[in-house]
Amino acid sequence: MSAVCLVRHPVVSAQPSAIEQRYQKLMNEMEFENSLLSDHELRHRADLDFIEKKKQEDFDESEEDALTLTAQDQQDIWDSQLSHFTPANTITEADEKNDQQSTDRKLDEKLILIVKQKLGDRFHWVLPQGQRSQGESMRQAAERVLSLTCGQEIKAQFMSNAPCGFYKYMYGNIHLSNEGAKVFFFKAHTVMGHTVMGHTVMGQVELAQRDSISDYLWLPRGNLKDYLVPSYYRHVKRFILSL
Repeated sequence: MSAVCLVRHPVVSAQPSAIEQRYQKLMNEMEFENSLLSDHELRHRADLDFIEKKKQEDFDESEEDALTLTAQDQQDIWDSQLSHFTPANTITEADEKNDQQSTDRKLDEKLILIVKQKLGDRFHWVLPQGQRSQGESMRQAAERVLSLTCGQEIKAQFMSNAPCGFYKYMYGNIHLSNEGAKVFFFKAHTVMGHTVMGHTVMGQVELAQRDSISDYLWLPRGNLKDYLVPSYYRHVKRFILSL
């Protein structure tokens, strides 16, 4: 069987941790102590020297000198422009509603798609998976599974022809059957589109696939353990980095 680990990568930079902030402060101090003056700083020094010359009684200021924009004047203009700048809010409406079916939330984290899929006679939270058809490669099967699960609206870029991990489980009671399945995971990331199960944005989905998938969620890595079976989660977290 092939499964898809579909990731929506962060849209904005994450807030630095405490150790990252300390490291950045140290680097800024080293940069300040060891770096050369910038062109703007050299220009400011030249302006200060020119102001001292203007204080001399025999200084004759030209019209060009009077109209020259100093480095301090330029700095004041920049500061004024900065004071009118308001950064965009990274907390979205989906964040406020805790809409776990939207990718328009937790913009500074990775979100992973999981679905509530029927396996045997029960539903389980898993990464979208399906059986490989005759003549398909494992990656082609993963692409088909993604298309059936999410429709044609969502576009994804698969990372490799090789799986990033696998998981195996037994059918039914482990003591009564020696048969089971191996699930090979393929990583992909979203390019465009939205996954909205049951809505027109979703696109056409096979009726059988709708019967086998009852729900879906976009979750950060840290919340997967609340939904996935422990043994399944242990295998999945190995190839989902928190970076």
